[in-house]
Amino acid sequence: MRSLAPALAVSIAAFAAVANAQTVPTGFVVDTLISTGLNGPNDFSFLPDGRALIANYAGSITIWNGTAAASIGSVPSVETGSERALLSICADPGFATNGYIYVWYSSSADAFLHLDRFTCGGDIAVPGSNNVTLQTATRRVVLAAVNDTAFNHNGGSLRFGPDGKLYVSFGDDASTCPAQTLNDQRGKLLRLDVSTLPAGGSTTAPAFTQIGPPDNPLGTATDFTRLLIGYGLRNPVRMTVDPATNNLYIGDVGQVAREEYSEYVYVPGALQLRNFGWPWMEGNGTYTTCTGTIPGGLTPPIVEVLRAQTWISIMGGPRYRNRGGQYDFGASYEGNAFYSDYYAGQVRMLTRSGGAWVAAPAIPGQPNATDFATGFVGLVSYDVGPDGAIYMCQHAGSGSQVGGTFKRLRPLGPVNQVVAISGNGQANPAAEPFALPIVVQVNNPQGNPIAGGQVNFTLTGSATLTTINPVIADSNGRAQTTVNAGPLGGAIRVTATTPGGVSAGVAFDLYARRTVITRAGGILVIQVQNTSPAQAPVQVPMLVMCSIPGITPLQTVVGPICTNPYDPWTFPIEDSVGVFGFFSLSGTGAIGTPSLSKLYNIPSTSLIGTTLWFQTVGVDPVTSLWRTNCELKTL
Repeated sequence: MRSLAPALAVSIAAFAAVANAQTVPTGFVVDTLISTGLNGPNDFSFLPDGRALIANYAGSITIWNGTAAASIGSVPSVETGSERALLSICADPGFATNGYIYVWYSSSADAFLHLDRFTCGGDIAVPGSNNVTLQTATRRVVLAAVNDTAFNHNGGSLRFGPDGKLYVSFGDDASTCPAQTLNDQRGKLLRLDVSTLPAGGSTTAPAFTQIGPPDNPLGTATDFTRLLIGYGLRNPVRMTVDPATNNLYIGDVGQVAREEYSEYVYVPGALQLRNFGWPWMEGNGTYTTCTGTIPGGLTPPIVEVLRAQTWISIMGGPRYRNRGGQYDFGASYEGNAFYSDYYAGQVRMLTRSGGAWVAAPAIPGQPNATDFATGFVGLVSYDVGPDGAIYMCQHAGSGSQVGGTFKRLRPLGPVNQVVAISGNGQANPAAEPFALPIVVQVNNPQGNPIAGGQVNFTLTGSATLTTINPVIADSNGRAQTTVNAGPLGGAIRVTATTPGGVSAGVAFDLYARRTVITRAGGILVIQVQNTSPAQAPVQVPMLVMCSIPGITPLQTVVGPICTNPYDPWTFPIEDSVGVFGFFSLSGTGAIGTPSLSKLYNIPSTSLIGTTLWFQTVGVDPVTSLWRTNCELKTL
């Protein structure tokens, strides 16, 4: 990614340590969407339905559904070390149907960089679902012989353009002059047609004539040059595609003096082969000579930054386009282009004026006249999301391969929001409906209720909802759902969101109490899953009982107790309440904190095949009497 100079590395490390406070213009905010679970997130790609896939350094891929993240698996044989890693990821436009994703990575299986396609299974067409799995057996090689002799200058972005073609950038493998050799796979910009590749896996790369579109500049060639639309690049780590023009915006890391941000202008029907000049040129200045004389017609950058400004690893950002989403930046940003530096952490913006790219006028509240934002050390990939916000992968520190974040830069803007009315904090026996519904209110940006507003309820934990999304609010802006606790017990969270509103929504935390019985040979384990609003240390006396099935339950203020303590066929196991004279089979009683776990040694043949009811009643120091489910267990 950068030139390796020890003194420079030390100074940059010191700089990075202090340049971590993020400053953005007035009216903007940075949301941290994923703060844990990522490890060196290098790149991301939105699925057509708005979910995002994030490529981590060592090969794992994370999916984010807008509220939560999960792993879908790992790309096999990823080589790591310095700039060798899983470098880029891109989802196929037809992902909902075919499940295809494309990855660019250093391979530990050979001495090359690879562009491979994998197929994903699971809920590929279900918006909001994280149940997606990378099927590693479906690996299909697309490019297999891109040089990886050096540990750096692997460059690399994968991006689909609005023309349906896959664009690829990669570096010169620290070899300079080969970037000027057309048939050498170093320092190039490619345009591929991957739609012709068959389903399923293959370790044999397709012929260049199969994946090279005939309307490419050298579209009649049969060798590697058929794929080219650009060359003369040093290390184009990050590239984006403008969805309006199909132009490409490329951050090409410099060598000793200049960082450059370049534009490939897409001319439909007459695509040009562009020479971006490396190593004849570094930015707008000459650098070195290769065999022959400097060619004419070189494509200069649209902006260069001198390394004297502490910029040493430029990252190409997006050309901004409003998406008709809740976080659109607005008309004044339409068509502007963003670029940044990985080490300096500064983000800058260009605008078109008089047919040329110029620095955009300063925005009120931006940190200084030059930088749109500062403090983004480790920003390695960013692009405009479907809602108009700019999303970004950021390393935990410069060069860090552990930790990292997924963030969103958005306008503060007034947006609708969901507020909680009632139903939070309930505790209930497992496998029974909660007594109170979850009730929310949809408000407009002024805080007034929206009659007919839409609410989407989602949940985690063992439970089901009685409603189907979206739930329509009544004339008072209120919507509700009822939660049925599932058989597994434990914590349950219900989240309510509204389209066009604050993405995090509002959460309701519920709990399902359960008595869990486990037997393994001569060991019997009784666990009581419980919660309490009391402050620690919590002490909850419990009465754990069992009975034969079919006896008449005892009706109480907290519901039926199937192990009726007044029935002769009910037997105490632990009694710290006093109903059975504080009997304790374990001899240590039953005081939950607030849950309880007991282990008993019994003859391995005792009670084999016996079916019993188990249930627990407790006295909470705050909420008073409670009960668990009636657990039916055959020992």
